[in-house]
Amino acid sequence: MQRVNWRDPRLRYIIAAVLASVLLAGLWLAVDRINHPNLMPGGAPWRRFQVIGFYQNAPASGYGQTSLASYRAHWRQITTVSPLWLSIAANGSLSNNGYDASLVDLAHRRHRLVVPLVTNAGGASTVLLQSSTRRLAAQNVAAAVKQYHLDGINLDFELLKPSSRMDLNRFVADLAARLKPLHKVLAVSVFPLAGLSTSVNGAYDYAALAASANYLVIMAYDHHYNGSPPGPVAPYGWVQTNVDQALKVVPSRKLVLAIGMYGYDWIATHTTMSAATVSDAAAEILAKAHGVKPRYVADISQNTFKYTANGVPHVVWYMGDRSAKARVALAESGHLAGVALWQLGDENARFWSVMPRRP
Repeated sequence: MQRVNWRDPRLRYIIAAVLASVLLAGLWLAVDRINHPNLMPGGAPWRRFQVIGFYQNAPASGYGQTSLASYRAHWRQITTVSPLWLSIAANGSLSNNGYDASLVDLAHRRHRLVVPLVTNAGGASTVLLQSSTRRLAAQNVAAAVKQYHLDGINLDFELLKPSSRMDLNRFVADLAARLKPLHKVLAVSVFPLAGLSTSVNGAYDYAALAASANYLVIMAYDHHYNGSPPGPVAPYGWVQTNVDQALKVVPSRKLVLAIGMYGYDWIATHTTMSAATVSDAAAEILAKAHGVKPRYVADISQNTFKYTANGVPHVVWYMGDRSAKARVALAESGHLAGVALWQLGDENARFWSVMPRRP
């Protein structure tokens, strides 16, 4: 066996070159993690638990905090802010519904990602049905990501016809091909698989969408809604069943569980099932105003109370911090990519105590 001559200048030069390459690679990776703390090179999420905050530019009504106030107060517990800014029309054109450069700057200064929702205007499937409009829409989305210095997009196409299933797959694949070279995130919001009619969830091919996207966001709420009989917005067993169903076709690292921070106030009569949306914060204010105490129903992990106003009986169901805690635990135990919060500013005062605290 030949002995190595460690004094050979050629060998020392080779060792120094290798060490320099390793050092530069480590430095590049560290800088990339600072600039994009939730992204791996190539646009895949880092293996850390995501907390995605959906964001409204202005409060939908007069109650509670605004999304901005909530984000400013709790950004350390939020990995990604997801504003409702962009929508695609039937002809493939892209509308700016309130882009705010100051929020992008605020998030990036704090090394957080900005991944806005891109919705289908009016809930139409039309944009997906022709290759020309799909292509134009994908071009416009990619251009907006670059123009507005975004970190990706969350495609939130709802009310799609089941017949658009294959066309949605094609559109998401096209978006992925455009965004991946830019190292940008592509998320897709999907309706749950279990407990819904195929007329609602039939367009979502979980396996195909996850093959293209970085992750899917399961919108696990509105099991009861305005127009349904009163009941829990997202009963725990139903949420767990939908997580289990999704895990059969999608890797856990590509699933994000969406958590509602709201509920509904039903007029409890036999002649109507109309309900007003109430945030978690507003629901607790409402209960206090009527001198009633909300009851937490542990087996379904939801809050409820009844009250009477002007002689009319009401029943309220809403989520709250204990519901959120149970769903975070569910996501963590299933090794999901994280949770998404609908929406910042709707939470009650105790909410952030149950959210993960990670740098």
